[in-house]
Amino acid sequence: MPLRLLLVRSIALIFLATLALSTLLVFWRAYEKVEADMTASLAAAQRAVANVADETDGITQPGWRLQHIVANFNGDRNVRATLQTADNSLVHSILAPPARPVPSFLYKLLAGTPLVATVDLPSALKSSGTLRLETDAHNDILGLWDDAKNLLFLLALFAATCLLVLYFMLGRALRPLEELTRGFARIGNGDYRARVPVFAPRELAKLSAGFNDMAVRLSEMEHRNHRLHEQLETVQEEERIELARNLHDDISPLLFSADVDAMTIRELAQTKDFPAIVDRAHAIRGAVAEMKRNVKAILGQLRPSGLHALGLASAVENLVSYWKSRRPEITFSVKAPDKTWGPRVDGALYSIIRESLNNAVKHSRPSRIEVLIEETYDGGFLVARVSDNGGGFDANNASGGFGLIGMKERATLLGGTLTVDNRSDRLGVVVTTRLPLPSDEDLEFAQGMAAQ
Repeated sequence: MPLRLLLVRSIALIFLATLALSTLLVFWRAYEKVEADMTASLAAAQRAVANVADETDGITQPGWRLQHIVANFNGDRNVRATLQTADNSLVHSILAPPARPVPSFLYKLLAGTPLVATVDLPSALKSSGTLRLETDAHNDILGLWDDAKNLLFLLALFAATCLLVLYFMLGRALRPLEELTRGFARIGNGDYRARVPVFAPRELAKLSAGFNDMAVRLSEMEHRNHRLHEQLETVQEEERIELARNLHDDISPLLFSADVDAMTIRELAQTKDFPAIVDRAHAIRGAVAEMKRNVKAILGQLRPSGLHALGLASAVENLVSYWKSRRPEITFSVKAPDKTWGPRVDGALYSIIRESLNNAVKHSRPSRIEVLIEETYDGGFLVARVSDNGGGFDANNASGGFGLIGMKERATLLGGTLTVDNRSDRLGVVVTTRLPLPSDEDLEFAQGMAAQ
Protein backbone atom coordinates (compact mmCIF):
# COMPACT_ATOMS: atom_id res chain seq x y z
CA MET A 1 0.00 0.00 0.00
CA PRO A 2 1.35 3.48 -0.84
CA LEU A 3 2.67 5.55 2.05
CA ARG A 4 0.00 8.20 1.52
CA LEU A 5 -2.82 5.68 1.92
CA LEU A 6 -1.13 4.15 4.96
CA LEU A 7 -1.00 7.55 6.67
CA VAL A 8 -4.57 8.42 5.69
CA ARG A 9 -5.78 5.02 6.92
CA SER A 10 -4.04 5.48 10.28
CA ILE A 11 -5.54 8.95 10.75
CA ALA A 12 -8.96 7.66 9.63
CA LEU A 13 -8.80 4.96 12.32
CA ILE A 14 -8.02 7.67 14.88
CA PHE A 15 -11.01 9.68 13.64
CA LEU A 16 -13.26 6.61 13.84
CA ALA A 17 -12.13 5.90 17.38
CA THR A 18 -12.74 9.54 18.30
CA LEU A 19 -16.19 9.45 16.68
CA ALA A 20 -17.09 6.24 18.53
CA LEU A 21 -15.95 7.71 21.85
CA SER A 22 -17.89 10.91 21.12
CA THR A 23 -21.01 8.83 20.39
CA LEU A 24 -20.69 7.02 23.71
CA LEU A 25 -20.25 10.30 25.56
CA VAL A 26 -23.24 11.86 23.77
CA PHE A 27 -25.48 8.94 24.63
CA TRP A 28 -24.27 8.87 28.21
CA ARG A 29 -24.99 12.57 28.59
CA ALA A 30 -28.37 12.08 26.89
CA TYR A 31 -29.26 9.29 29.34
CA GLU A 32 -28.39 11.51 32.29
CA LYS A 33 -30.36 14.41 30.81
CA VAL A 34 -33.45 12.29 30.16
CA GLU A 35 -33.34 11.00 33.73
CA ALA A 36 -32.93 14.49 35.13
CA ASP A 37 -35.69 15.93 32.90
CA MET A 38 -38.13 13.21 33.82
CA THR A 39 -37.45 13.67 37.54
CA ALA A 40 -37.82 17.43 37.22
CA SER A 41 -41.00 17.15 35.14
CA LEU A 42 -42.61 14.76 37.61
CA ALA A 43 -41.71 17.02 40.54
CA ALA A 44 -43.13 20.06 38.73
CA ALA A 45 -46.33 18.16 37.93
CA GLN A 46 -46.72 17.16 41.58
CA ARG A 47 -46.34 20.75 42.72
CA ALA A 48 -48.88 21.93 40.15
CA VAL A 49 -51.43 19.33 41.28
CA ALA A 50 -50.80 20.21 44.92
CA ASN A 51 -51.36 23.91 44.26
CA VAL A 52 -54.63 23.29 42.46
CA ALA A 53 -55.83 20.66 44.96
CA ASP A 54 -55.29 23.00 47.90
CA GLU A 55 -57.92 25.34 46.49
CA THR A 56 -60.83 23.19 47.73
CA ASP A 57 -62.87 25.77 49.61
CA GLY A 58 -66.46 25.97 48.32
CA ILE A 59 -66.05 22.98 46.03
CA THR A 60 -69.42 21.46 45.40
CA GLN A 61 -68.31 19.06 42.63
CA PRO A 62 -65.00 17.40 43.63
CA GLY A 63 -65.18 14.88 40.77
CA TRP A 64 -65.34 17.67 38.24
CA ARG A 65 -62.39 19.38 39.93
CA LEU A 66 -60.28 16.23 39.59
CA GLN A 67 -61.19 15.88 35.93
CA HIS A 68 -60.27 19.56 35.48
CA ILE A 69 -56.86 18.86 37.04
CA VAL A 70 -56.33 15.95 34.62
CA ALA A 71 -57.40 18.11 31.70
CA ASN A 72 -54.74 20.68 32.65
CA PHE A 73 -52.10 18.06 31.67
CA ASN A 74 -53.42 17.77 28.10
CA GLY A 75 -50.63 18.73 25.72
CA ASP A 76 -47.88 18.19 28.30
CA ARG A 77 -44.66 16.81 26.74
CA ASN A 78 -43.37 14.67 29.58
CA VAL A 79 -46.11 13.82 32.13
CA ARG A 80 -49.38 11.94 31.74
CA ALA A 81 -52.10 12.27 34.45
CA THR A 82 -54.54 9.40 35.11
CA LEU A 83 -57.69 9.69 37.26
CA GLN A 84 -59.26 6.57 38.69
CA THR A 85 -62.76 7.51 39.78
CA ALA A 86 -64.79 5.95 42.57
CA ASP A 87 -66.52 3.61 40.08
CA ASN A 88 -63.05 2.46 38.82
CA SER A 89 -63.27 4.27 35.50
CA LEU A 90 -60.07 5.86 34.16
CA VAL A 91 -59.59 9.33 32.78
CA HIS A 92 -56.25 10.04 31.03
CA SER A 93 -54.64 13.27 29.95
CA ILE A 94 -53.51 13.54 26.35
CA LEU A 95 -49.70 13.85 25.84
CA ALA A 96 -48.30 16.06 23.13
CA PRO A 97 -47.33 13.59 20.38
CA PRO A 98 -43.70 13.65 19.16
CA ALA A 99 -43.08 15.23 15.76
CA ARG A 100 -41.57 11.99 14.51
CA PRO A 101 -41.48 8.46 15.80
CA VAL A 102 -38.62 7.71 18.16
CA PRO A 103 -36.52 4.62 17.31
CA SER A 104 -37.52 1.85 19.69
CA PHE A 105 -33.91 0.84 20.45
CA LEU A 106 -33.10 4.44 21.37
CA TYR A 107 -36.12 4.71 23.65
CA LYS A 108 -35.21 1.48 25.45
CA LEU A 109 -31.62 2.68 25.77
CA LEU A 110 -32.35 6.13 27.19
CA ALA A 111 -35.78 6.10 28.80
CA GLY A 112 -35.48 3.31 31.28
CA THR A 113 -38.48 2.62 33.55
CA PRO A 114 -41.07 5.47 33.60
CA LEU A 115 -41.41 7.33 36.88
CA VAL A 116 -44.85 6.98 38.57
CA ALA A 117 -46.21 9.01 41.49
CA THR A 118 -49.61 8.87 43.22
CA VAL A 119 -50.75 12.33 44.37
CA ASP A 120 -51.84 12.67 48.00
CA LEU A 121 -55.16 14.50 47.53
CA PRO A 122 -56.93 16.58 50.20
CA SER A 123 -59.71 14.86 52.11
CA ALA A 124 -62.35 16.80 50.12
CA LEU A 125 -61.15 15.16 46.89
CA LYS A 126 -60.08 11.70 48.07
CA SER A 127 -63.57 10.32 48.00
CA SER A 128 -63.92 11.20 44.29
CA GLY A 129 -60.96 9.17 43.04
CA THR A 130 -57.20 8.64 42.90
CA LEU A 131 -54.81 10.77 40.80
CA ARG A 132 -51.60 9.20 39.37
CA LEU A 133 -48.76 10.92 37.45
CA GLU A 134 -46.47 9.02 35.01
CA THR A 135 -43.53 10.29 32.98
CA ASP A 136 -43.17 9.78 29.21
CA ALA A 137 -39.76 10.52 27.59
CA HIS A 138 -40.65 10.27 23.87
CA ASN A 139 -40.58 14.02 23.20
CA ASP A 140 -37.47 14.59 25.28
CA ILE A 141 -35.61 11.72 23.63
CA LEU A 142 -36.63 12.92 20.16
CA GLY A 143 -35.09 16.34 20.85
CA LEU A 144 -31.89 14.80 22.17
CA TRP A 145 -31.77 12.40 19.22
CA ASP A 146 -31.98 15.30 16.76
CA ASP A 147 -29.22 17.16 18.59
CA ALA A 148 -27.04 14.04 18.71
CA LYS A 149 -27.53 13.36 15.01
CA ASN A 150 -26.58 16.92 14.12
CA LEU A 151 -23.51 16.80 16.36
CA LEU A 152 -22.34 13.42 15.05
CA PHE A 153 -22.99 14.50 11.48
CA LEU A 154 -20.85 17.60 11.99
CA LEU A 155 -18.08 15.47 13.52
CA ALA A 156 -18.23 12.99 10.63
CA LEU A 157 -18.24 15.85 8.10
CA PHE A 158 -15.26 17.43 9.85
CA ALA A 159 -13.36 14.12 9.86
CA ALA A 160 -14.14 13.44 6.19
CA THR A 161 -13.06 16.97 5.23
CA CYS A 162 -9.83 16.61 7.20
CA LEU A 163 -9.08 13.25 5.57
CA LEU A 164 -9.76 14.61 2.09
CA VAL A 165 -7.56 17.67 2.65
CA LEU A 166 -4.91 15.47 4.25
CA TYR A 167 -4.99 13.06 1.32
CA PHE A 168 -4.21 15.81 -1.19
CA MET A 169 -1.67 17.50 1.10
CA LEU A 170 0.15 14.21 1.65
CA GLY A 171 0.11 13.58 -2.09
CA ARG A 172 1.76 16.93 -2.66
CA ALA A 173 4.19 16.49 0.24
CA LEU A 174 5.18 12.96 -0.81
CA ARG A 175 5.54 13.74 -4.51
CA PRO A 176 9.31 14.31 -4.04
CA LEU A 177 9.62 10.75 -2.68
CA GLU A 178 7.83 9.46 -5.77
CA GLU A 179 10.27 11.40 -7.94
CA LEU A 180 13.17 9.94 -5.97
CA THR A 181 11.72 6.45 -6.29
CA ARG A 182 11.50 6.80 -10.06
CA GLY A 183 15.02 8.22 -10.10
CA PHE A 184 16.41 5.27 -8.12
CA ALA A 185 14.58 2.90 -10.45
CA ARG A 186 16.30 4.53 -13.45
CA ILE A 187 19.66 4.36 -11.67
CA GLY A 188 19.03 0.70 -10.91
CA ASN A 189 18.35 0.07 -14.60
CA GLY A 190 21.68 1.66 -15.52
CA ASP A 191 20.39 5.07 -16.65
CA TYR A 192 22.81 7.40 -14.85
CA ARG A 193 21.35 10.46 -16.58
CA ALA A 194 18.45 10.42 -14.08
CA ARG A 195 18.04 13.69 -12.17
CA VAL A 196 15.40 14.96 -9.76
CA PRO A 197 14.43 18.58 -9.05
CA VAL A 198 15.68 20.17 -5.85
CA PHE A 199 12.59 20.38 -3.66
CA ALA A 200 11.66 23.20 -1.29
CA PRO A 201 11.76 21.54 2.17
CA ARG A 202 15.25 21.59 3.61
CA GLU A 203 15.41 17.86 4.36
CA LEU A 204 14.13 16.91 0.90
CA ALA A 205 16.42 19.50 -0.70
CA LYS A 206 19.44 17.80 0.87
CA LEU A 207 18.14 14.39 -0.18
CA SER A 208 17.49 15.41 -3.80
CA ALA A 209 20.83 17.23 -4.03
CA GLY A 210 22.59 14.13 -2.70
CA PHE A 211 20.77 11.97 -5.24
CA ASN A 212 21.84 14.25 -8.10
CA ASP A 213 25.45 14.24 -6.87
CA MET A 214 25.36 10.45 -6.70
CA ALA A 215 23.95 10.25 -10.23
CA VAL A 216 26.67 12.61 -11.53
CA ARG A 217 29.42 10.54 -9.91
CA LEU A 218 27.98 7.30 -11.23
CA SER A 219 27.77 8.82 -14.69
CA GLU A 220 31.39 9.98 -14.47
CA MET A 221 32.48 6.56 -13.25
CA GLU A 222 30.62 4.88 -16.10
CA HIS A 223 32.29 7.24 -18.57
CA ARG A 224 35.69 6.63 -17.03
CA ASN A 225 35.17 2.86 -17.06
CA HIS A 226 34.09 3.00 -20.69
CA ARG A 227 37.11 5.11 -21.58
CA LEU A 228 39.40 2.84 -19.57
CA HIS A 229 37.97 -0.20 -21.32
CA GLU A 230 38.67 1.38 -24.70
CA GLN A 231 42.19 2.33 -23.66
CA LEU A 232 42.86 -1.12 -22.26
CA GLU A 233 41.82 -2.58 -25.59
CA THR A 234 44.20 -0.16 -27.29
CA VAL A 235 46.99 -1.11 -24.88
CA GLN A 236 46.34 -4.79 -25.52
CA GLU A 237 46.49 -4.15 -29.24
CA GLU A 238 49.79 -2.29 -28.81
CA GLU A 239 51.16 -5.17 -26.75
CA ARG A 240 50.16 -7.59 -29.50
CA ILE A 241 51.88 -5.40 -32.06
CA GLU A 242 54.95 -5.16 -29.81
CA LEU A 243 54.97 -8.92 -29.36
CA ALA A 244 54.67 -9.46 -33.10
CA ARG A 245 57.49 -6.96 -33.69
CA ASN A 246 59.75 -8.70 -31.18
CA LEU A 247 59.03 -12.09 -32.71
CA HIS A 248 59.71 -10.69 -36.17
CA ASP A 249 62.87 -8.79 -35.25
CA ASP A 250 64.41 -11.27 -32.79
CA ILE A 251 63.08 -14.73 -33.49
CA SER A 252 62.54 -14.70 -37.26
CA PRO A 253 66.19 -13.96 -38.19
CA LEU A 254 67.38 -16.73 -35.90
CA LEU A 255 64.88 -19.17 -37.39
CA PHE A 256 65.97 -18.13 -40.86
CA SER A 257 69.64 -18.63 -39.84
CA ALA A 258 68.87 -22.08 -38.40
CA ASP A 259 67.03 -23.03 -41.58
CA VAL A 260 69.95 -21.90 -43.76
CA ASP A 261 72.43 -23.82 -41.59
CA ALA A 262 70.27 -26.93 -41.76
CA MET A 263 70.17 -26.74 -45.58
CA THR A 264 73.92 -26.19 -45.62
CA ILE A 265 74.45 -29.28 -43.43
CA ARG A 266 72.45 -31.32 -45.94
CA GLU A 267 74.66 -30.11 -48.78
CA LEU A 268 77.86 -30.67 -46.76
CA ALA A 269 76.73 -34.18 -45.90
CA GLN A 270 76.88 -35.05 -49.60
CA THR A 271 80.52 -33.90 -49.76
CA LYS A 272 81.26 -35.47 -46.39
CA ASP A 273 82.85 -32.26 -45.09
CA PHE A 274 82.44 -33.21 -41.45
CA PRO A 275 84.34 -30.27 -39.86
CA ALA A 276 82.08 -27.81 -41.70
CA ILE A 277 79.01 -29.81 -40.64
CA VAL A 278 80.12 -29.56 -37.00
CA ASP A 279 80.56 -25.78 -37.34
CA ARG A 280 77.05 -25.44 -38.81
CA ALA A 281 75.60 -27.59 -36.02
CA HIS A 282 77.23 -25.33 -33.44
CA ALA A 283 75.77 -22.34 -35.26
CA ILE A 284 72.27 -23.88 -35.07
CA ARG A 285 72.68 -24.54 -31.36
CA GLY A 286 73.81 -20.95 -30.85
CA ALA A 287 70.77 -19.69 -32.74
CA VAL A 288 68.45 -21.91 -30.67
CA ALA A 289 70.07 -20.72 -27.44
CA GLU A 290 69.61 -17.10 -28.53
CA MET A 291 65.95 -17.83 -29.40
CA LYS A 292 65.44 -19.37 -25.97
CA ARG A 293 66.84 -16.26 -24.30
CA ASN A 294 64.62 -14.03 -26.42
CA VAL A 295 61.51 -16.13 -25.74
CA LYS A 296 62.29 -16.10 -22.01
CA ALA A 297 62.64 -12.32 -22.09
CA ILE A 298 59.33 -11.95 -23.93
CA LEU A 299 57.60 -14.29 -21.50
CA GLY A 300 59.12 -12.39 -18.60
CA GLN A 301 57.59 -9.17 -19.89
CA LEU A 302 54.19 -10.77 -20.50
CA ARG A 303 54.03 -12.59 -17.16
CA PRO A 304 56.81 -12.14 -14.59
CA SER A 305 57.24 -15.64 -13.25
CA GLY A 306 59.34 -14.52 -10.29
CA LEU A 307 56.97 -11.82 -9.05
CA HIS A 308 55.18 -13.86 -6.39
CA ALA A 309 57.94 -16.36 -5.73
CA LEU A 310 61.03 -14.08 -5.55
CA GLY A 311 59.48 -10.68 -4.77
CA LEU A 312 59.04 -7.45 -6.61
CA ALA A 313 62.75 -6.56 -6.81
CA SER A 314 63.65 -9.66 -8.86
CA ALA A 315 60.73 -9.14 -11.20
CA VAL A 316 61.77 -5.51 -11.78
CA GLU A 317 65.38 -6.63 -12.40
CA ASN A 318 64.16 -9.07 -15.05
CA LEU A 319 62.13 -6.29 -16.63
CA VAL A 320 65.14 -3.96 -16.67
CA SER A 321 67.29 -6.75 -18.15
CA TYR A 322 64.82 -7.04 -20.99
CA TRP A 323 65.18 -3.35 -21.84
CA LYS A 324 68.95 -3.42 -21.36
CA SER A 325 69.21 -6.03 -24.12
CA ARG A 326 67.02 -3.89 -26.38
CA ARG A 327 68.39 -0.44 -25.53
CA PRO A 328 72.02 -0.83 -24.44
CA GLU A 329 72.60 2.93 -24.80
CA ILE A 330 70.37 3.57 -21.76
CA THR A 331 71.79 3.23 -18.25
CA PHE A 332 69.37 1.64 -15.77
CA SER A 333 69.49 1.86 -11.99
CA VAL A 334 67.28 -0.19 -9.65
CA LYS A 335 67.08 0.26 -5.88
CA ALA A 336 64.45 -1.94 -4.22
CA PRO A 337 64.33 -3.99 -1.01
CA ASP A 338 64.36 -7.72 -1.55
CA LYS A 339 60.93 -8.45 -0.06
CA THR A 340 57.32 -8.84 -1.02
CA TRP A 341 54.24 -6.85 0.07
CA GLY A 342 51.68 -9.35 -1.08
CA PRO A 343 50.39 -10.29 -4.54
CA ARG A 344 48.06 -7.29 -4.92
CA VAL A 345 50.63 -4.62 -4.03
CA ASP A 346 53.48 -6.33 -5.89
CA GLY A 347 51.33 -6.85 -8.97
CA ALA A 348 50.12 -3.24 -9.01
CA LEU A 349 53.62 -1.80 -8.56
CA TYR A 350 55.04 -4.10 -11.20
CA SER A 351 52.40 -3.04 -13.74
CA ILE A 352 52.97 0.65 -12.93
CA ILE A 353 56.76 0.34 -13.20
CA ARG A 354 56.48 -1.63 -16.46
CA GLU A 355 54.21 1.00 -18.00
CA SER A 356 56.46 3.80 -16.75
CA LEU A 357 59.55 2.14 -18.29
CA ASN A 358 57.71 1.58 -21.57
CA ASN A 359 56.70 5.24 -21.74
CA ALA A 360 60.17 6.46 -20.81
CA VAL A 361 61.97 4.27 -23.37
CA LYS A 362 59.53 4.88 -26.22
CA HIS A 363 58.70 8.57 -25.79
CA SER A 364 61.35 10.40 -23.73
CA ARG A 365 64.62 9.33 -25.43
CA PRO A 366 66.52 9.21 -22.09
CA SER A 367 70.10 8.20 -21.42
CA ARG A 368 69.41 7.17 -17.83
CA ILE A 369 66.37 5.66 -16.04
CA GLU A 370 66.20 5.15 -12.28
CA VAL A 371 63.77 2.90 -10.39
CA LEU A 372 63.42 3.39 -6.64
CA ILE A 373 61.18 1.47 -4.23
CA GLU A 374 61.23 2.37 -0.53
CA GLU A 375 59.11 2.38 2.60
CA THR A 376 58.42 5.64 4.45
CA TYR A 377 57.85 5.02 8.12
CA ASP A 378 56.65 8.54 8.92
CA GLY A 379 53.39 8.07 7.03
CA GLY A 380 53.36 4.31 6.59
CA PHE A 381 53.53 4.43 2.77
CA LEU A 382 55.25 2.37 0.11
CA VAL A 383 56.75 4.70 -2.50
CA ALA A 384 57.79 3.67 -6.02
CA ARG A 385 59.50 6.27 -8.19
CA VAL A 386 60.55 5.94 -11.85
CA SER A 387 62.53 8.89 -13.20
CA ASP A 388 64.36 9.56 -16.46
CA ASN A 389 66.43 12.38 -17.94
CA GLY A 390 64.56 12.55 -21.22
CA GLY A 391 62.68 15.40 -22.81
CA GLY A 392 59.89 15.77 -20.21
CA PHE A 393 56.22 15.94 -21.07
CA ASP A 394 53.42 18.42 -21.75
CA ALA A 395 51.20 18.65 -18.65
CA ASN A 396 48.22 19.73 -20.77
CA ASN A 397 48.29 16.46 -22.73
CA ALA A 398 49.40 14.18 -19.92
CA SER A 399 45.89 12.90 -19.20
CA GLY A 400 45.45 11.44 -22.65
CA GLY A 401 48.10 8.69 -22.41
CA PHE A 402 46.85 5.17 -23.00
CA GLY A 403 48.46 3.73 -19.90
CA LEU A 404 48.20 6.65 -17.47
CA ILE A 405 44.57 6.09 -16.52
CA GLY A 406 45.21 2.39 -15.93
CA MET A 407 48.17 3.23 -13.69
CA LYS A 408 46.09 5.68 -11.65
CA GLU A 409 43.25 3.19 -11.37
CA ARG A 410 45.59 0.53 -9.97
CA ALA A 411 46.92 2.96 -7.36
CA THR A 412 43.43 4.19 -6.42
CA LEU A 413 42.09 0.66 -5.94
CA LEU A 414 44.74 0.12 -3.26
CA GLY A 415 43.99 3.45 -1.56
CA GLY A 416 47.04 5.20 -2.97
CA THR A 417 47.92 7.97 -5.41
CA LEU A 418 49.95 8.33 -8.59
CA THR A 419 51.47 11.56 -9.89
CA VAL A 420 53.37 12.31 -13.09
CA ASP A 421 55.57 15.44 -12.99
CA ASN A 422 58.52 16.95 -14.77
CA ARG A 423 61.77 16.95 -12.90
CA SER A 424 62.83 20.16 -11.21
CA ASP A 425 65.41 20.79 -13.94
CA ARG A 426 62.74 20.10 -16.60
CA LEU A 427 65.00 17.36 -17.99
CA GLY A 428 62.91 14.26 -17.66
CA VAL A 429 59.81 12.84 -16.01
CA VAL A 430 59.18 11.46 -12.52
CA VAL A 431 56.35 8.96 -11.94
CA THR A 432 55.64 8.66 -8.20
CA THR A 433 53.33 6.05 -6.69
CA ARG A 434 52.32 6.13 -3.01
CA LEU A 435 50.52 3.11 -1.59
CA PRO A 436 49.58 2.49 2.06
CA LEU A 437 51.66 -0.28 3.60
CA PRO A 438 49.62 -3.42 4.24
CA SER A 439 49.22 -4.48 7.87
CA ASP A 440 51.04 -7.52 9.18
CA GLU A 441 47.76 -9.48 9.30
CA ASP A 442 46.94 -8.61 5.68
CA LEU A 443 50.46 -9.47 4.58
CA GLU A 444 50.37 -12.85 6.33
CA PHE A 445 47.00 -13.62 4.81
CA ALA A 446 48.17 -12.65 1.32
CA GLN A 447 51.34 -14.75 1.64
CA GLY A 448 49.28 -17.69 2.86
CA MET A 449 46.93 -17.41 -0.11
CA ALA A 450 49.89 -17.17 -2.49
CA ALA A 451 51.50 -20.25 -0.93
CA GLN A 452 48.29 -22.21 -1.51
